[in-house]
Amino acid sequence: MNALEAPRAVRYDDVVVGAIHERDYVITTAVYQGFLAAFDDRSPIHVDAEAARARGFAAPVMHGAILNGFVSHFVGMVFPGASSLLLSMELRFAQPSFEGDTLCLQAKVAQKVDAQQVVVLHLSLANRTRGYVAATGRAQIRVDAT
Repeated sequence: MNALEAPRAVRYDDVVVGAIHERDYVITTAVYQGFLAAFDDRSPIHVDAEAARARGFAAPVMHGAILNGFVSHFVGMVFPGASSLLLSMELRFAQPSFEGDTLCLQAKVAQKVDAQQVVVLHLSLANRTRGYVAATGRAQIRVDAT
């Protein structure tokens, strides 16, 4: 993610039901370390390679909240962008992700609620590195009309 990138600003009237928007995210060392510095969740499965291996994982499992952060970035910067406010989000974690993995966040516009200017997105985070879906979910977003 580039700290200088400007957010898009898609307006409610321009949102198309059925449209698919996507962006890749990488769980870099900086992302992982930034999460640890901000939230200090040092549960052994997340920070200790031996503990992770003892639980059947190849390496420390990245925190699910990192994926939540990618969704937050996506909504605020990519689609719909600066014209939006994330109202709710639900993610279900299906498979683990690890430091260095690339995830493709795909958002399909499932519904528009005109009375409230709300857009419902169906979300999928596909782990391109490992070849599986890491998480799926849903988000509700209020979007400026014009």
